[in-house]
Amino acid sequence: MKNTWLIQCRIIFTLSLACFALALNAEEKINNLPPKIQDAQPKHQKPRSRLQLLSAHPQAVIGPEHPEVIFSRNFSGFETGQVIKIEGTYHMFVNEMFVRPFRDLRISYWTSRDALNWERQSVIRESIPGRSPYNPRSEVWVTGVEFNEEENAWNIFYVAYRAGNEAEGEIARSDYSGRIWRAKSVIPGMKGIAGPYADMGIVLQPGEHSQTWEGQQAVASFNPYKVKDTWYAFYDGHNYIPQGGWPTGLARAEKLEGPWSRMPEGINPLPIVDEFMENAVITQLKDGKYLALFDSFGDREIGYSISEDGLNWSKESRIKVQFENQAWAKEGNHSLRTPLCAIEEEDGTFTVIYTALMDHREEAFYAVGKCTLAWE
Repeated sequence: MKNTWLIQCRIIFTLSLACFALALNAEEKINNLPPKIQDAQPKHQKPRSRLQLLSAHPQAVIGPEHPEVIFSRNFSGFETGQVIKIEGTYHMFVNEMFVRPFRDLRISYWTSRDALNWERQSVIRESIPGRSPYNPRSEVWVTGVEFNEEENAWNIFYVAYRAGNEAEGEIARSDYSGRIWRAKSVIPGMKGIAGPYADMGIVLQPGEHSQTWEGQQAVASFNPYKVKDTWYAFYDGHNYIPQGGWPTGLARAEKLEGPWSRMPEGINPLPIVDEFMENAVITQLKDGKYLALFDSFGDREIGYSISEDGLNWSKESRIKVQFENQAWAKEGNHSLRTPLCAIEEEDGTFTVIYTALMDHREEAFYAVGKCTLAWE
């Protein structure tokens, strides 16, 4: 009996070791799957916490009375861009709508030590005068700024549009056939952020690889971010006829300079919003997660989404960036426009710079505002 009991114990112990070894082997196989297999179709992730408005500057930090705005003859204000913080200085690349809103454009470069007092430094790019279906740079919009370690240079990404062709049934006042241009700083190293910048070519554009959801405006907007050794970028689309929503998809590349390719349909478009999001800026947080801020619906609100891995994004949440008793932006959808950054400061708060249509003005002016967000 004693020998039988010992034999049974040995059998159970041997089986347990075998099961444990199989489990370790399975886990190792999963962890060693190639990136393309691991990159499964994104699913909704619930945010672990929500953002709250901690403070809001009670007026625009760059408005129509700013000396540089007057000197540069910027009549309509600002829209889209990105702000980077380097060694205590905020660097802003933003579009100036110098005559008509959303039409006559130049990409300008500003700096600030406190995100409140801004100095205009230079003009990076301008749209080509004579907006028409035959002018592929009728509008230029900067949407992404990244440092490329492999080139030891800064990269800016901007979209260039042509106008619609009424003779072909298009809408003349709308933007068509967006092409994403990459420009590289001429001066090497981090100090080259101020420019000048040389165009390096188009990284994403309409063509045989366009997807059905992208519509007639795409490719619209482009903001790269890095996940381990792979670059990804949010890019937008929109269909005018018939009228569609404003979806967002993902593109990927092994190097920031490209080549870039679209993620497959089924992953694209991303299921973050039901109808509208534009011009996302993506920030990798200190804890490794990713935060996307973007233009959305809502009264003085912006949208945001959180991701654990940079691929699977939570359903949109919205947050007001102005207090009701100090609001200077006009009420309603799209009066609060585009967030330009979510800079995670040393104290864990986020500096957010954004554009918004000013209230109580006869002529439209989209000013630059500032607020501070924090996790609840």
